Amino acid sequence: MSFFIQLIVSGILSGAIYSLMALAVVIIYKSSSIFNFAHGSMVAFTAFLLWSLIVQLNVPLLISLPMFLVCLFGIGFLIQRLILQPLTGQPLMATIMATIALGDLFAGVVTLFWPGTGRTLPPVIPSHTIRLGRAVLSSESLVNFFICGICLLAFSLFFRKTKMGLAMRGTAEDHTLAQSEGIRVSWIFVVSWVVGILLAAVGGTLMSSLYGVNFVSLHGLGMKSLAVIILGGLESIPGAIIAGLIIGVGESIGAGYLDPFVGGGFSEVTPFLILLTVLILKPYGLFGYERIERV
Repeated sequence: MSFFIQLIVSGILSGAIYSLMALAVVIIYKSSSIFNFAHGSMVAFTAFLLWSLIVQLNVPLLISLPMFLVCLFGIGFLIQRLILQPLTGQPLMATIMATIALGDLFAGVVTLFWPGTGRTLPPVIPSHTIRLGRAVLSSESLVNFFICGICLLAFSLFFRKTKMGLAMRGTAEDHTLAQSEGIRVSWIFVVSWVVGILLAAVGGTLMSSLYGVNFVSLHGLGMKSLAVIILGGLESIPGAIIAGLIIGVGESIGAGYLDPFVGGGFSEVTPFLILLTVLILKPYGLFGYERIERV
């Protein structure tokens, strides 16, 4: 029983990070109807960028974080204005291919400037174990969970209470109607990409603090969030949060009980098995909006 509790708690801790990274894609999709296939590469790129500022360039942490935020804003602005805005009104496949090419671009930049492996972010808090009942947790995992909770709460308040957040919600419902009400839709698209990249960066940084700064692992973790999004529903923010926890717990239980029988690695398959099962039973995801088309 204690082993099962340990798996559940570990799955919730990792699932919170999946939820945060999935939220980044949901925000972009809700506001601009663009599914970001470059998400995995963006997660890895932002982690490498932060590592470069802190370790490679030896910039103090209190200075590197504002610089990092400025870089993220610039990246989001350039993506929207130079790549996606010219594709407005073009076929959907053109936008899909653009995000795929954008992911390859980020991957190429990482390979060009940060080749090799073995990078780690410097520890911010002391590493030790914490016992919660029968579960034993690392201090890093627990802190990461609280950071995810704070980010999710802050984003929820921003999306529901601020003027910009309400404008993003209005834009998500109807672009033309929002523009007729005086909302600068093109600027909302820029903000949504900046927020999406920021959430991806937080998720990538938290994962890097646990598993190191490695492109393959971070890209894989970012792509798992795509399974989370489809499971929860493409346009559902609560769905992304709940689906992330489901994927995290399912992954942990699958690794704990099935890895000994298959030789390891079952946790990499579990998210997509859950995804396929849900898509067969409920194609629009757990909380997605079912569209009925009449012909």
